[in-house]
Amino acid sequence: MENIHIEVRLFAYLRDLLPLESRGIKKIEIKTTLTIDNLMDNIGIVEKEIMIVIINGIRRLDYNESMKEGDRVAIFPPVGGG
Repeated sequence: MENIHIEVRLFAYLRDLLPLESRGIKKIEIKTTLTIDNLMDNIGIVEKEIMIVIINGIRRLDYNESMKEGDRVAIFPPVGGG
């Protein structure tokens, strides 16, 4: 099975899951059958910490969706403010 390359961008406090110098962006090589849910497990993100997942500019609600070569994945936590 061939591997593919994707770019993952983490926002807000999720950036702390990646090395500081990455600035929340990481290019990774994955198996072609990896889903969004599997990706979050590999990074160490619990689903309840996620508010929005966007792949290539489109919001995704199905975390069982597989990723493709060159996908750009953005993961946002819930954000509070006032």
